[in-house]
Amino acid sequence: MIRSATGKSALLSYSWYGCFCGIGGRGTPVDSTDQCCHAHDCCYRKLREGKCRPLITPYHFDVADGDIVCSNEQSWCERETCLCDKAVASCFSSALHSYNRSYHFYFRLKCRGSKLQC
Repeated sequence: MIRSATGKSALLSYSWYGCFCGIGGRGTPVDSTDQCCHAHDCCYRKLREGKCRPLITPYHFDVADGDIVCSNEQSWCERETCLCDKAVASCFSSALHSYNRSYHFYFRLKCRGSKLQC
């Protein structure tokens, strides 16, 4: 999904980017791309509060004319997980201008400041 929106690999380009991309998060996002990851963390947190398990929930989506479409024919947790991932893919696309390779594999101890609230 992220490749469709950005042309970048989710694993190679966004894992361990900044203070929030990847597992966990702390401090203040380093840029707009990292802010996308913070928003995604918040989206997944809301799903976990609703008893979903977004990290392991499979879902179905299509790409039609460049638009990501989450299938309506799946469970609530599957569709909402898809929508969280669609939102982060769209956010990454909008933030491509801010992507900075120096923030990939960013040393998390540099992440300081108050953690943003969801």
